[in-house]
Amino acid sequence: MKLRLWQTECINLALTQYQSGNSHFLALATPGAGKTLMASELANQLLKNNMVDLVICFSPSSIVSQDFKESLQLKTNERFDGLIGAKGRALTYQSLQYLEVHFWQLFERYRVFVIFDEIHHCAGSNIDNANAWGEQIILNIQNKAQCTLALTGTPWRSDAAPIVLSSYQQPNNKIACDYVYGLSEAIVDNVCRVPQIVAVDNSRITVVDDAETKTF
Repeated sequence: MKLRLWQTECINLALTQYQSGNSHFLALATPGAGKTLMASELANQLLKNNMVDLVICFSPSSIVSQDFKESLQLKTNERFDGLIGAKGRALTYQSLQYLEVHFWQLFERYRVFVIFDEIHHCAGSNIDNANAWGEQIILNIQNKAQCTLALTGTPWRSDAAPIVLSSYQQPNNKIACDYVYGLSEAIVDNVCRVPQIVAVDNSRITVVDDAETKTF
């Protein structure tokens, strides 16, 4: 699959920053822009250029984790099931608290590239203000991974807590992104996606379409 211009630009910029000694990269891309494909191609280039040994991906749900696993396998032609001979593994953030010491030792023995999808789920600039997932990232990944890629479409938290691995610009305390592909860029590219909205735990949903009203 041919990469879009923003994906190519983001990959090239990330590679340049990694080669310059910057280990953390934050990419903001509007929902539906193709972050999974971009991250998978970046992982592929890092592996092929012998810049990393393993790739681990964390995401907020098992469905997204499976999508990343399949995308990484397709791009790299390697396995990402975590078994012997695999080039990595795709996991959920929920698993962070239950990983054994043998898993974390991988970061001591290998050059690990870590992808964080929807990084805004993980909070904390330090242990004192971190949530459970952010704490594990600070303790076990932040200063041990060879390089990281943090992805988000919404770079803020409703509780106003800082996002893990992120830096903020002063005096407005705005998050500093290394690459931005926002709604305005998507509109210019004419690739806006139709959102799918699912109402959960709602006993009365009313839909008004022209003169017709339906209640569910």
